[in-house]
Amino acid sequence: MIINSTDVFEFSHIPDPKSVSTGKPADACPQFTSRYHPKAGSIRFRNALFPHMHLMNLCWQTEEAIELHDSSPSDTVNINFHLSGKLDTQFVGIKRELNMRPRKHNLVYAPDGGNINKVASKSSLEMFHISLEKNFFSGALGCDDPWSEKIHENLYHNRPFSGTEGTLDMTPHMLRLIDEMRVCTYSGPMRNLMIQSKTLELLALQIEQFKSPGPASDSVKPDEAEKLYALKKHLEVHFLSDLSLSELSRVCLLNEFKVKKGFKTLFGETVFGYVRKLRMEYAAKLLKDCNMSVEAVANILGYEHSQHFSVAFKKFTGVSPSQIGSYAFKPNLIRQAS
Repeated sequence: MIINSTDVFEFSHIPDPKSVSTGKPADACPQFTSRYHPKAGSIRFRNALFPHMHLMNLCWQTEEAIELHDSSPSDTVNINFHLSGKLDTQFVGIKRELNMRPRKHNLVYAPDGGNINKVASKSSLEMFHISLEKNFFSGALGCDDPWSEKIHENLYHNRPFSGTEGTLDMTPHMLRLIDEMRVCTYSGPMRNLMIQSKTLELLALQIEQFKSPGPASDSVKPDEAEKLYALKKHLEVHFLSDLSLSELSRVCLLNEFKVKKGFKTLFGETVFGYVRKLRMEYAAKLLKDCNMSVEAVANILGYEHSQHFSVAFKKFTGVSPSQIGSYAFKPNLIRQAS
């Protein structure tokens, strides 16, 4: 089935991922918005639009095989960090088709439009997409190496290009930055500033990899990565339950060794370190936002004695539960126990 991308955006009221703004930033939306298109399928997205940059966490489920044609010209540099599913795209002016697979990324400038995206039926895709205004990207790039010089020349002459031939592997550092933006608990200006700063850090890591491409160390196979991402989402729902490594191994259909090693490689922390973080962040919210007592929160987290909870909480955050109301709690800055 052939569909024009403008029909999908206009019909379903979905922002064009390639658009950017030069005005004041709009608050980054922490929740997914869901849309359904009778031909394209189900689409869920979270949107963050800032001066010179546009971020979109996009999930797309197809019912039929789709060929999505995008004929609109664009003066933005577009980056795709692909998290799940398969997407094959042919850009006008770029010889090689880009085959996006889980944990792959690339950067593309295709000013004339005309790209064709192919997705199989019954597909489930997720991507973290960034669009940058051309001059903003050029100004941030610098020009101190052959790769950057070539990019500047292509931008000046409006020539299409990709950051590298084909795609490159996402590193664990890249995955952590994306994950921090996806689960950010800040609001208002703090959220906007945090997301913009991590976007620039992510861009810097990507450009550095383009300049000296090489295989990512301690890589996880794409099919295993998808299972570990599913496990991570499972933990975000069931973090208050009694969990064992053998049970989690059955949940994601990987052996215990791959669960332990792969989770640490992808997310930079152990499985149960992540569960502990979820529990303590939840405890802090109950204490601060719900004015619950230390004893009540300890009971919810499954501690038999509130004193044991208090010790664990202070070891993890650096402050005691009774003090949490006087602190501006920042989950990504808490001090984790080693």
